[in-house]
Amino acid sequence: MRALTLAEAGRAVLLSQALGTRSDLTELRDRHPALARRLSELQELLDQDSAATAGIGAGQAMRMGQERQRLAAELEDLLVRVRACAGFASFGLPPSPDDLLAEAVHGPVVTFNVSHYRSDALLLTRDGIDFHPLPKLTPEALADRVVAFYRALNEATAPNADRVAAQQTVREILEWLWDAAAGPVLTALGEAIPDARDGQPLPRVWWAPGGLLGLLPLHAAGFHTASHTGANPLTVMDRVISSYTPTVRALSHTRSRQPRPVDYSQSLIVAMPTTPDNTPLRHVTEEALRVRNLLHCPVQLVESAPIPDGTPPPPSIGTPTTSTVLARLPACGIAHFACHGISDRTDPSFSRLLLHDHATTPLTVSALSRANLDHAQLAYLSACNTADPGRGDLLDEAIHLTSAFQLAGFRHVIGTLWPIKDHLAAEIAESFYTHLTVGQPGSLDPDQSATALHKTIRAVRDRYPATPSLWAAHLHVGA
Repeated sequence: MRALTLAEAGRAVLLSQALGTRSDLTELRDRHPALARRLSELQELLDQDSAATAGIGAGQAMRMGQERQRLAAELEDLLVRVRACAGFASFGLPPSPDDLLAEAVHGPVVTFNVSHYRSDALLLTRDGIDFHPLPKLTPEALADRVVAFYRALNEATAPNADRVAAQQTVREILEWLWDAAAGPVLTALGEAIPDARDGQPLPRVWWAPGGLLGLLPLHAAGFHTASHTGANPLTVMDRVISSYTPTVRALSHTRSRQPRPVDYSQSLIVAMPTTPDNTPLRHVTEEALRVRNLLHCPVQLVESAPIPDGTPPPPSIGTPTTSTVLARLPACGIAHFACHGISDRTDPSFSRLLLHDHATTPLTVSALSRANLDHAQLAYLSACNTADPGRGDLLDEAIHLTSAFQLAGFRHVIGTLWPIKDHLAAEIAESFYTHLTVGQPGSLDPDQSATALHKTIRAVRDRYPATPSLWAAHLHVGA
């Protein structure tokens, strides 16, 4: 428990700071509105987009840094005052052991620790906290596999590469991931993940990989070209339904939000079949049509075709601009994005979805993370690299588009670890929402998002078991 508490304190630090105050802010507003108001003001000032500091002089940059230090000190003093109020002693502090244990009620949470000393999985279940050693999961072996995995992904689509050999490399690394990490963990969990019988749904498991391990798809680990039948198939997706969380605390924050029923919320579809200064996505229009027929009260923002000389069309009321999307999101229970996504390896907070005005006002991680959406339930990011954690020295921070939507208030987010094919993306999206449908079209249960994605991706896997690059990128983050 001490190890898990330390892991929680040392990972996703920026995310945890934001979660810690946002989770408790509603009650603080009710009982101490002045303190809550100043706290919100300080958070807004400290959350200013880093892009706003670009191009300023050294003197101004120093003054801005000093001002941020002053604001941070005032925030710390304010938190001390808040914690002195009756009933707020734990405001913004890391979760207690009892808080951590409470999050295993829906299924185990597995936190990995990979180091030069030893590697282990910390297993949080209803019965408590345990660990399982993972001797094959060394930092050197993991780093080598990550490099080989992403090289093979690139070669799997390169015109002059040996694509068959590339897919074989991807499969071999998924098999190693099973032997070194996922397989031993599922065995160690034992009765915490009982075998599904008589048509019962598979058990749930939440993965908190951390570090380099977050670049590999634990949910797709296994031997996919072998038989998937029998009591203990050698694949994760034939044993459990996988979800991801940066930390247990992030999972707790996500579950604590109680949005209104989706039937009373609009749905938002943001579609970019053409994008200024980028390649067209030929199947995005088809995807938007398929999804629209399955959503409740869909509102569409669709990029118009460029005028004959190639110039982007002028924006209108239905154009997907950053300001329009941010204005629409508060009224939406479900938001579906079909567009290009960029993972910024230099500054992960600048990772972004490419909308009409992405060159001037991009929809970045930073912009999204400042939103606070009361009715949000599901964000489906049908775009490339939306769960890519970016810079090597910030992998534990989980700064990417998927976590930004989670921080903004979405209980469920569907993201991707690497580039996806837009023709298959349309099919996957339609299947996903079909599995969410309960009763009439438009009547959806977002809390079945992990199960719906699992069923969809497993069906695609069954069709293309030898080409995991096509289907293993999609993942579920959240409750």
